[in-house]
Amino acid sequence: MIVRPTGDTAEVVTQVDHAVVSGILAEAWAADGPDALAPRAAIVTAARLHDIGWRHWETAPRLNPDTGRPANFLDVVIDEHLRLYRLGIEEVETADPWAGMLVSMHAAGIYTGRYGTQPALLLSRAPDVQAVVDAFVAEQEAHYGGAKVALGVTDDELWRAYVLLQVFDRLSLRLCQGDPAGPGPMEIALPGERVLRVEPDAGCDRLDPWPFAADEIRVGIPTRTVPLAGYDGDDALGAALAAAASEERTAVLRPA
Repeated sequence: MIVRPTGDTAEVVTQVDHAVVSGILAEAWAADGPDALAPRAAIVTAARLHDIGWRHWETAPRLNPDTGRPANFLDVVIDEHLRLYRLGIEEVETADPWAGMLVSMHAAGIYTGRYGTQPALLLSRAPDVQAVVDAFVAEQEAHYGGAKVALGVTDDELWRAYVLLQVFDRLSLRLCQGDPAGPGPMEIALPGERVLRVEPDAGCDRLDPWPFAADEIRVGIPTRTVPLAGYDGDDALGAALAAAASEERTAVLRPA
């Protein structure tokens, strides 16, 4: 879950819904130009389902044991994190082997600074779990490497698709994490050593270069609002989320 504190409450967006937003962005991407999706259907599927494994956790969400607050996705322990990704990779691979290969690479990239495209993303460097993380990365690199050979995909084709998937993931995370007036500007790697610049503006984010087919993108972000604290256990959090009304916050993207 993506948990955004708002005073004494928290706005919650599920990882599954965040991935759906990623898929919406991929579907809206321009069909031609230097950043066209190839293969388009597989990349859209990978974007839409890349966090599908998280539904196994989000059906029974937990509190952060250190704070007593709803656990943000970055709070989930490493062993559980890896289990969820393995489940998701298997599910996506069954639906679309190309997309499954891409999600496998995405999962490994989460622990490698997105293979250099986001060096600041260092989810785990704790000595007590680093060996487990390294083993997972090696496992997935062998997995998607084997799929690449079986599917006849070149290194360049896979890398280009991977970079574009990271665009959808990172842009969706930004939109799901809250009001664009809050975050500062960011740069997201594009294929060919180029960058997508994202600048916050009043009520929207502005992008340069503009990568979508339409002149403006509006995306509904499904949210629930629950108390930030005061839970007597995980079941109480689950009950609060189940009782909370589903609302929709609209995120807007426009050209710079």
